Amino acid sequence: MTGSERVRFWVIMSAEPSQIPAASEQIARQLSQAFGGATVLGGSEVSALTGYWAEDGQAFKDAYDGVVHKESVFAIMLMVVPEEEERAYSEIKTTVKKAVADFGLNSRHIHVDVSSVRARHFDVNDVGS
Repeated sequence: MTGSERVRFWVIMSAEPSQIPAASEQIARQLSQAFGGATVLGGSEVSALTGYWAEDGQAFKDAYDGVVHKESVFAIMLMVVPEEEERAYSEIKTTVKKAVADFGLNSRHIHVDVSSVRARHFDVNDVGS
């Protein structure tokens, strides 16, 4: 059994609401086959999330004066053991690129948060009263 340390990826990307169920499912299934599981926000049973971004949002500034756009987005969370970080990031890029092509998504710049976390699990049937 491995320790509790994990690397958590949050992948946030834009899509038309009608595209989100199929695209998010494809990505989540492919990442689950590679790493054992993934979580979708804004997927098949959940309405789209809403993202806001300024046209000059890629710059590091004190304030942004670009037009603010609003779009539907979804997010995928993947957690892996630290030894799998680079393979996971590579797989995320490949899987997302394929979904963008397969579904004609309006995603180009994909936001990926990467953080170190500790994971704990328990079985509710084994928890004392």
